Amino acid sequence: MKTKFSGILTLLLAFVVQISFAQEKTISGTVSDEMGLPLPTATVIIKGTTSGVSTDFDGNYTIKAKTGDVLNFSYVGYATVSRTVGTSNTINVSLQPDNALEEVVITALGARQKDELTSAVSNVSAEDLEKIAPSVSIDNMLQGQAAGVQVTAQNGKPGQTAFIRIRGIGSINAGNEPLYIVDGAQMDESFVNGINPSDIENISVLKDAASTSIYGARGGNGVVLVTTKRGKVNKGAQFQLSSRVSSTRKIKDNFEMMDAAQKLQYERELGLGTGAGLATQADYNRLVDRNTDWQDELLKDGFIQSINFSAVGGEEKINYFFSVGNDEDSGIIQDIDAYNRTTARLNVDYQAKDWVKIGTSLGFSSMKTGDPRDRNNAQNPIRAMYDYNPYETKWVVDGDNNLVLDANGNKILNENLLAGYPVTAELTGNTTDRFYTRIFGNGFLDFTLTDKLSFKTQVSGVYERYRRENFLHPGSVLDLIVNSQIPTGSKIENGSFDLTYSWLNKVTYNTDINDIHRLQFNVFSEYVNNDFRSYSATGKGFPLGGPSTLNVAATPDAVGGSRSQYTLFSLAANVDYNYDGRYILNATVRRDGSSRFGENTKYGNFYSGSLAWNVDNEDFFNVDAINTLRLRASAGTSGNDQIGNYSAQTLYGFNAYNGNNALVPAQYGSADLGWEQNFSYGVGVEFGLFENRVRGLVDYYNRTTSDLLLSQRYSYTLGGFSILGNLGEMVNKGLEFELSVDILRDTELKWSVNGNVNLYDNEVTKLVNDEDLFTASNFYTILRVGEEVDSYYITEYAGVNPANGEALYYDTEGNITNNPNGNEKLLSGKSPYAKLDGSFATNLAYKGFDLSANFYFKTGNYIYNLMEQNMLNDGTDINSNQRVEAFNYWTPGTTNSDVLPRPTSASYSPDFDTNTASTRFLQKGDYIRLRSLQLGYNLPSKFTDKLSLDALRVYAAGNNLWTYAPHYKGDPEVGIGSGETQEGSVTPGEFSLYSYPTTRTLSFGIDVKF
Repeated sequence: MKTKFSGILTLLLAFVVQISFAQEKTISGTVSDEMGLPLPTATVIIKGTTSGVSTDFDGNYTIKAKTGDVLNFSYVGYATVSRTVGTSNTINVSLQPDNALEEVVITALGARQKDELTSAVSNVSAEDLEKIAPSVSIDNMLQGQAAGVQVTAQNGKPGQTAFIRIRGIGSINAGNEPLYIVDGAQMDESFVNGINPSDIENISVLKDAASTSIYGARGGNGVVLVTTKRGKVNKGAQFQLSSRVSSTRKIKDNFEMMDAAQKLQYERELGLGTGAGLATQADYNRLVDRNTDWQDELLKDGFIQSINFSAVGGEEKINYFFSVGNDEDSGIIQDIDAYNRTTARLNVDYQAKDWVKIGTSLGFSSMKTGDPRDRNNAQNPIRAMYDYNPYETKWVVDGDNNLVLDANGNKILNENLLAGYPVTAELTGNTTDRFYTRIFGNGFLDFTLTDKLSFKTQVSGVYERYRRENFLHPGSVLDLIVNSQIPTGSKIENGSFDLTYSWLNKVTYNTDINDIHRLQFNVFSEYVNNDFRSYSATGKGFPLGGPSTLNVAATPDAVGGSRSQYTLFSLAANVDYNYDGRYILNATVRRDGSSRFGENTKYGNFYSGSLAWNVDNEDFFNVDAINTLRLRASAGTSGNDQIGNYSAQTLYGFNAYNGNNALVPAQYGSADLGWEQNFSYGVGVEFGLFENRVRGLVDYYNRTTSDLLLSQRYSYTLGGFSILGNLGEMVNKGLEFELSVDILRDTELKWSVNGNVNLYDNEVTKLVNDEDLFTASNFYTILRVGEEVDSYYITEYAGVNPANGEALYYDTEGNITNNPNGNEKLLSGKSPYAKLDGSFATNLAYKGFDLSANFYFKTGNYIYNLMEQNMLNDGTDINSNQRVEAFNYWTPGTTNSDVLPRPTSASYSPDFDTNTASTRFLQKGDYIRLRSLQLGYNLPSKFTDKLSLDALRVYAAGNNLWTYAPHYKGDPEVGIGSGETQEGSVTPGEFSLYSYPTTRTLSFGIDVKF
């Protein structure tokens, strides 16, 4: 009886449990992203059914489900999460970005899934840019973000552009800069840096011929595609306000300059300069007490303020993006307001009909920069802060070091500084300002003619107005020097008007067979026209304290101007074949006609072919640990047309002869001058392991640049002139590695790391008659067949003669001599270009907090340290300050070989200049730098809801916080180049010469969405 009762009880209990499991109940919760922000329109569906709901604008949902049901939570771009319904009626879910989903990459042919690519393309998203410490220059922000892309800062000047090289050096005399395409229109690098980084949605870097040949003659140095933000259909309006303030300061030198006591002691030891002539201890003490820190006198702590506002939204037929922004940077040089930029943008798309879409992009920027003099120039404040002696003063003082005041009680600037030229006065007395106004606009019509055939036409215009004003104030120090102490004043104004417009047409045909064979055909035509005009005018004789416009000048001095035009017409075709997502083939052909080249070579043909194999899509491939495996190969040609608009033509100018004007040849042309050609091939493999927690790629490339533009000089019996011709050849090859690892992905704490490493190798394989070549951009480098591009060509330093302290050198035969003259030689394997560079970053997120750090490194390059040559000048310039190491010079009885040469002194004058150009000042440029560090916090939705906000984020950031450079004394990244020198051609990183310093920046910001 007891057993029967137990059995009945068990059956009743099972029945009750079954009923309880079958009973529906209401489940509610919130779906958010990895940062805790709500995900509107996320899908919540009961597994195995079609029953589901979507989250509301705040990420909230409510659904009827039974205990034991499995709920699948999904959102586009995020990994699906499953949760089993239990006893709780609340299920909150945080979704993570799905790295297994194929990344969308922007190419010349439009958006592509990454598994459809057959070429080498690096993608930098808006999220990637946000993790970098704030910057106003887009090119500088690319440093370390894309494999195979070298970014070298010209200097630390606010808003300064950078040197960018994609997969090595592309040319010797033509340009090396990549082609920039913004929303389908070609732009110069300087124009691109007028774009607000907050407006950017995506940057794609096209690196191989398969991706660049579609741009033909312009794509030889790679292509940077910039896509700005646009609205999305059926998305309500959202506004964003971002504000940032930053403090900047010059990075501390990794060397020490002499203070007043040290400099006077050094002069006493050499028996030269002020220190040698002091009569009494009181005179000595008076100078020591001054101890001026010239960095404090000439520099300041900079302040940056940025504010941006944007509105984005869309309805069924129209979407829009609008933004305005302002960036103001005081810079770090006294009395100079360095940078001010205002930007605006409007992007609109309108679906006029089911088969017609209309769109436009409008951009505007206005920028002003204040430019100090630079380089090895007496007017350069950066040189002055190292040169001026610490016992000199900015203001006139008396014998007791008390300030001397003028009749009005004002301090008097000391004009008796080094060489009698006080930079402190010139910062206000000799001013240079640059003004840029840039306007960009394009409009397109996109016709869907059938479900397979479409036609798009786009017209674009890019306009830049540039003006430079240099005003030498009447009565300023330089004005009095130039005009024999008569306060005249003078002004130089020059500028330009640059207009480029283009018309692009594209026909696209898409078809597929049984969803297995997919074909796309594209046919293009493009017309580009550029009209450039420049002017210059000078005037002298301005009233003291009066206006400075040129019409006020008493004497108009000179007027000049020029105009040049350029036209390009192109036809191109492309075919893309995809077989079942496994095999992808792509082929491109393009024909360009350019007005820049000779009559016989105006047209060029460029082509490419590429293929990819998605091994992971094969039925036979069943390796649990490998989720993604893709193989790529490509080959093709592209060109480089970055030469002068009239380089192929014979030009004439006027010159005086025997008191009369004469028409004389200024340039000899060539009907056969054509474009430089690149033939490149490459292979690559992409992989994803362990549910794509580990993702990476390896690429190899080999690029031969032929028909290099070089000058060939004819004998003086034939006129002694030079003609530009296609006469050289060089090879670039390298390896690229990328790796990303999600260390923690499915926990509250998220942690990922990523990085890239790039190996570079180049060689000159052909020159004019295989003779060595020096170019205008080379100071201490040479081009020689069989060697690296720009290999150093300089005298090799052999140390110090232990017997007498003389500087020793190796002659061309390897013998030791004290005569450096005529003993220059090529140093194989040493050039300004890095053999290896890369970056690595780490990102963490926890409950609304996020932390990111980005490091950049470079090795294998050499820098000629001209600043060190001046700061350790062996007594040859006793009037300028020296580094403390200058005391480490040879003296009789010295046994340490690591000493400086015996300096020039009152009792010793060497037979030859000890401070001559040699490998003594050639240093390795290896360094690693913490480029950016950012800590942010996203306020939880329970707080933002109360404030009627969609999101609120605050952050603190810093850049250039730490640098390790074991060999180079100075900043290993900053080379020559700034307001003056950027206009000429220089070898990036060849030498450092008192450029605007790199700054350490600390920032605080807030981003609000509502």
